[in-house]
Amino acid sequence: MNMLTIYQVCFRVGVLFTIVSFILGQFLDFMDFDGDLDLDGDIHGIAVSPFKPVVITAFITVFGGVGIMGLDKELSQILTLIVAVIAAFVVAWLFYKLVIVPLHKAQNTSAISQTEIIGFKAKVDLTITGTSFGKISYVIGGNTYTAPAKSQNGEDILKDEIVVISSIKDNVFFVNRQ
Repeated sequence: MNMLTIYQVCFRVGVLFTIVSFILGQFLDFMDFDGDLDLDGDIHGIAVSPFKPVVITAFITVFGGVGIMGLDKELSQILTLIVAVIAAFVVAWLFYKLVIVPLHKAQNTSAISQTEIIGFKAKVDLTITGTSFGKISYVIGGNTYTAPAKSQNGEDILKDEIVVISSIKDNVFFVNRQ
């Protein structure tokens, strides 16, 4: 097997993995199918592991793409290999440092469980009539969030009224007048 084939396989696998992950992620999100599996490869003592599938995929894709371009520009195979490995490491490291770590920090600092939201005050943004949906907004830690809402007891609640979140079921917030 020659180096061009290796680069092409790496590039195609990386692109295919990215596309399939995106499509399946969107489809499963649309179908409201979720689960929690904590096999993310975090290493003790490191806030978040650099061995995330998305970082590895970035490395493989860039390695393959740069390798293809190097051979296309008729660079030597050794030089192409060195440039491809360095470029892949740099892009994967930048992706890890500039995307993964900040997202991990933001998730840990701003996350609040739904049970902690019960009892919070919210403002009705879209009138709730009877048993139909409306929309509320609430503020936690200086961040404003919105959510679909229903009246707990089926009464009409007008826009701009202040309500209290009484329960949350299937990401629908049930509210009562204050």
